Amino acid sequence: MPDTQIDLDGYFSRIGYAGPREPTLEVLTAIQFAHATSIPFENLSILFGKGVKLDLPTLQDKIVGSARGGYCFEQNGLALAVLKQLGFDAFGLVGRVRWMVSEDQAAPLTHMLIHVTIDGKVYIYDGGFGGVRLTGVLELVPDLVQPTRHEDHRLVKTGIHYTVQVDLSIADAERNWADVCQFTLEPQSPVDYELGSWYTSTHPDSLFVNNLIVERPFEGGRRMIFNDTFVERLRGCEQTVHVITSVEEMIALLGEHFDLKVSGDEERTVLAGFVCAPD
Repeated sequence: MPDTQIDLDGYFSRIGYAGPREPTLEVLTAIQFAHATSIPFENLSILFGKGVKLDLPTLQDKIVGSARGGYCFEQNGLALAVLKQLGFDAFGLVGRVRWMVSEDQAAPLTHMLIHVTIDGKVYIYDGGFGGVRLTGVLELVPDLVQPTRHEDHRLVKTGIHYTVQVDLSIADAERNWADVCQFTLEPQSPVDYELGSWYTSTHPDSLFVNNLIVERPFEGGRRMIFNDTFVERLRGCEQTVHVITSVEEMIALLGEHFDLKVSGDEERTVLAGFVCAPD
C-alpha cells in the first residue's frame, strides 16, 4: 500500500469517535470498539462484480467517503494506516481462519490482523473478522481470559502459533471456547495481503464468492446476515434466527441494521439469489 495520508477527521467522523488521538492503550481500545460497531463487515462488492482493491485511496473512498464496509484486508488495512499515522508502533499480521472449521481441515492464510506495541506490551487489534468480530484489543499473553464489550476471549499458544478463542457460553454456563483464527507474529507486506485478498475475492470455491455475509456488532449484541438468514444475538442470550423471504426485506434489513444501501436492478437481482422464496 502506498504511503498515503489518511483523512483522520473523516475517518473518526465515520466511526463516531471524538476522543483523544495519542498512541495509548485507552485510545486503541476506544478506536477498536468504535470501528467495529460502525463499519459493517460485508462482501457486497464481490457479489456485485465490483471487485476489491486494497490501495489506501480506494479504501478511504469506499469505507469513509461512501460509508461502506468491507472484509478484513480492507478494514484492517485502513485501520493499520490510521494507527501508524497516529503514532502507534504497529504492523500487519496474517492468519488462518479457524471459525466454524473442523480441526482436521486445512485453512489458507486469508485473514489480516494488526500487531501493536504500547509501553513494551504487545496487543492484537482485529477490526475485520466477520461473525465474532473483536470489540476490544487482546494483550499477547497466552491463556489469559480477557473480557471485551461482548464475549470473553483468550490466546492459546502452540509453538510459534497463536490461536484466538472466543467463549460462546451463555450466562453462567460452563466455558465454551471456540477457535477464531490462528496466526504467527511474522510481519507481513502489502503483497501478501494482495495475494490473500485476490484468492478470497475471486476463487470459485471462496466463501465470499458464494455467500452473502454482512455483520456488525452493537452495544450489547451482534447482528449478521448469512445468505437468507438474519441472526441476532444479545449478550448472554441464545441467538434468534429469522429467514429472509423477499428482496425488499433483505434491502430493509441491510439499511436498518448495517447502514448499507442497495440501488439498481442488477444489485437487486444478485440479492434475489440469496433470498429464501416462501412456499
